[in-house]
Amino acid sequence: MIAMAAPQAVAGVELAGVDVDSLGRVRNLNSVLFPVRYTAGFYKSLVLPGQFARLAFYNGACVGTITCRKQPLGFADTPAAFVGRGDPPAADYELYMMTLGVLAPYRRLGIAQALLASAVEAAAADPTVRRIVLHVQIDNDDALRFYHRRGFITVRMVERYYKVLDPPHAYLLHYRLR
Repeated sequence: MIAMAAPQAVAGVELAGVDVDSLGRVRNLNSVLFPVRYTAGFYKSLVLPGQFARLAFYNGACVGTITCRKQPLGFADTPAAFVGRGDPPAADYELYMMTLGVLAPYRRLGIAQALLASAVEAAAADPTVRRIVLHVQIDNDDALRFYHRRGFITVRMVERYYKVLDPPHAYLLHYRLR
């Protein structure tokens, strides 16, 4: 495991938790940042237990977001094995990163790194979370470089992961905490 660098303060950047009042900001950022449209249920779930969501502000402007959920270890590898089982009791978990994005004019300022480091720090503080996982579209070279530089490892390619994107394939990446 490669240790991720401790979060460093980025001048002018503040991170804030997401609550019911700030869900609209997450929705607005996601509509600009991602080609996928998320449901109302997705946004409502961000304030439930087991979720991790942050907003990034740069000199007072809301410019980035990260959203994650805690799920049973192995769910990202074989979600079909969990279908119909509800939420099985688990001793080990993974933090699944659903979104991480920063508005284009604010990229390369360390904001995405600060958001990611906040998620890693939160996951590391929970002794039941073993790893952080996410999917990246196979042609998103910038995202792959970003994650690989921070110790994430490509596990495998998942064919037809995205239903409405071209290409539809994604890589499954993970960052081992323990």
